[in-house]
Amino acid sequence: MVNTLTGVIIVSISFLLPIGVFIITGFMKTLPKELFEAARMDGASEWKIYSKIALRLSIPSMATVGIFSFVIVWNDLLFPLLLLKSKEVKTLPIALLDFQGEFLTNYPMLFSAVVLSSIPLLIAYVFLQKHFISGMTSGALK
Repeated sequence: MVNTLTGVIIVSISFLLPIGVFIITGFMKTLPKELFEAARMDGASEWKIYSKIALRLSIPSMATVGIFSFVIVWNDLLFPLLLLKSKEVKTLPIALLDFQGEFLTNYPMLFSAVVLSSIPLLIAYVFLQKHFISGMTSGALK
């Protein structure tokens, strides 16, 4: 597990999975029970109710969990710093630490690398912005 990206991935998943379950469970509890009762009255099976109603209504909450998880993993420094010891295997935050030395910090290179490393986050937010906003405000009126 040490010096492998698989170890970092497993630790990140085990850290973020409870947060995602908590957010999606909280959203699912706010779905009206009348929708599921009406689907049962129409003869829909439990799987069809789950796949056609519950999953489609929870897309905003899943997008919110996806964006939060992506940002947390993208900016994570602690777990990779603890688990990755070799110079061959690095994550982006560890690579950004290479611009800082004991007596000198190369600020122009560091700032340009930070700007370049934030581009994937901006792209993910632009594509999921509609779902992110609706997921954050879905329980505001209840």
